[in-house]
Amino acid sequence: MSEALAITHLLQNCKELAAFCSQNGWIINESIHYEIIERQPESLLIYVTFLESIMEGSGCQGDQKPCYGRLRLILNDQGEIAGVELA
Repeated sequence: MSEALAITHLLQNCKELAAFCSQNGWIINESIHYEIIERQPESLLIYVTFLESIMEGSGCQGDQKPCYGRLRLILNDQGEIAGVELA
């Protein structure tokens, strides 16, 4: 799996990304974008942006809020993602 595909898959499934939500809404997976801002042998520091879907009391989508933050992706000896932490 390519690095870009591995990072995208991880971001669409990791719970750490929810820490950047401001309204306790849902992350819109199609809106997730990232940029690698630091590359180390043992980790990658990435800047992530996405839209958070805010629901109204009736269950309808009320709004979308932009969210962002930084994550550190921990790499194993083979260069594969082994963990995620807030940065």
